[in-house]
Parts: sequence; structure tokens; C-alpha cells
Amino acid sequence: MGVVLVFDIEGDMALFRKPYTTTSMVSYPFPPPTAIAGLIGAIVGINHGAAEDAKNALFWEHMQNVQISLSVRSPIRWINTAVNLMKFKTTNADMTEHIQVKHQLLKKPRYRVYVRGGSIYPALKHKLEQDEFIYTPCLGAAYALAEMSYLGEYEAQAADEEQGFDTVVPACEGLELDVVRSGAVFSERVPAQMSSRRRLLNTVLVYYTQPDVHKTKPLYLRQPGELASSLVNGEKVAWFNAW
Repeated sequence: MGVVLVFDIEGDMALFRKPYTTTSMVSYPFPPPTAIAGLIGAIVGINHGAAEDAKNALFWEHMQNVQISLSVRSPIRWINTAVNLMKFKTTNADMTEHIQVKHQLLKKPRYRVYVRGGSIYPALKHKLEQDEFIYTPCLGAAYALAEMSYLGEYEAQAADEEQGFDTVVPACEGLELDVVRSGAVFSERVPAQMSSRRRLLNTVLVYYTQPDVHKTKPLYLRQPGELASSLVNGEKVAWFNAW
């Protein structure tokens, strides 16, 4: 079933902004696949080309056939605050004028990322093994700096259908949740893939549970449907569709 790279990312705060919010900055509770793609590109050092054209996201050209999974490793806690920003609408605007924008931030988040496949895999493995990156990794917003911890490369094995998932679970055809065994289950529709011109190509509905302080809370399924899953270092992983 191939090999998988596993690494943790964490920080003091995170902001994965929902794009449809306007007067306030509302965050997803975890990095959507599009944010993980940007993180991989930053680690490897792919120039997104935005300096030449703000619509460029050229790292997507290197993500073909890459498949990811994500585990929420810390309790989801929020900070609501207001941030002073410069009110800048035209080049002749008065830069001394400010506007307060409400921000919803994640407090001390930690996530585990699983990556397999794609031509970028060897370069990502090398950077993780050397504990280095080219562009500063962030948890969404540029000021939310991320710390990375490489856990290793593991062989993916077939998973027992009765075992609960330690990751978020993307919805797919034929999937049925076991809410009784899982307890509280939450859902979020997140962006899954973009073009190299920052056009949204598709979204995906994701199910997840609220982890405890020291361990994840498994998410159980009655029927997996077409969901791709693996056992990676003893953890049951649900895969997003390959880019």
C-alpha cells in the first residue's frame, strides 16, 4: 500500500479563514486540504509566483497525485478578539486611519499530517528528515508561525474495518457514520483543491470528533463506502482524494 510521511505541526495560534466571511475573520477548526498543499509547497520551497501575479498559486502544479490525511491532536479552543488594521482603500488613503476587524483564532492547535504519493514526495521527505524548510511554515495566517516535528516514514497497511479513525473523515459515496459509538460528531465543508490561478475546483464535506487533551477520540463508521483508508504506525487514517 506504499509508504507515508508523517509529521506534526503546532503553534500558539492559527487562522484558516473561511473565504465567504467579510467583516470578520472566521476560521475553520483545522487546516483544509488547500492549506496543507500550501504548507507542503512552503517546506519544499516552491515559488507560488504571486510576486508576478497575485492570482498565481503555481505550487499546485507540483501536487498532482499527492494524497493527504489530517488528524486533530489537541482540543479545539477558540479566541475571539479584535485586531487593528490600517484602513487602506486607495493609494491616496490616509494611512493613519484604522479599522477594527473581529478575528476568530484557534488557541494552541496541533495537527498531524500524513502524505503519500506524487513526484514531490522525495523532496518533502528530504526536507523533513533534515528538519528544514525553504519558506516559513504558517498555520493559515502569516503571523501564525508553525513548529514542525517529523515523526518518520511508515508503511501503510490494511486497516480493520471495526477500528475507529484517528483522523478527520472526508464524506464519500456510501459512507455511514456510527454516531452511537463515536459520540459527538461534527462536520465542516472545506475547500479541497484549487487551480494554479487560485480558482476553487472542488470542496469536500469532512466529519471529525473533538479530541481529548492527551489522545484523539476515534470516529467510527457503520459503512466505509468508497472511503480510502490505511493503518499507519498503529493509527487508522482516512485519505482525501488525490490531487
